[in-house]
Amino acid sequence: MAEVKGKFITLAASLMSLYKETRVEADKPLFAATGKHWNELDPEGWYDATLFSAFMEKYAEASPTKDQAIVTLGKNVYPTIKKTAGLPAEIKTPLDLIVFEAVGFQLNHRGSDVRKRVFIKKENGHVIVQAPAPGYSQKLYEGVFLGILEMFGIKNGQVIMTKGAPEFEYEITW
Repeated sequence: MAEVKGKFITLAASLMSLYKETRVEADKPLFAATGKHWNELDPEGWYDATLFSAFMEKYAEASPTKDQAIVTLGKNVYPTIKKTAGLPAEIKTPLDLIVFEAVGFQLNHRGSDVRKRVFIKKENGHVIVQAPAPGYSQKLYEGVFLGILEMFGIKNGQVIMTKGAPEFEYEITW
């Protein structure tokens, strides 16, 4: 079973502000499992990844953009990490942050379903990485990598999943 930090469940729920009834529905299993609502979670506490997945799925169902809502959620992951835990001072480039994402992933996930990132290629402007999600939508990582690029002002970056299960390989270019 995989677990994620509470800040990501809270992030997903906060993005659902236009879909309050759907957010209430997504919150019910969370409250049943933890005795806490989405806005009461310990940001650095550990929670079952299926609860995060439930919020993602409900967000996508309610949004007119469907799965693109999950990409939007992903774009907000590293800005959230920067606000809550901070980023190392040595991160100066998009490549630095993409490489750090592999470390950040391990810091924010735990459990037997969590697999480490595997870099196939790491060079400025072109990265190929295997990034499987432990029990939730892979669309999240398309957004995570796009969000990293956007943090550096890159608007024309591309993230393409080049292989599906079990590798879930992404090619990131800018």
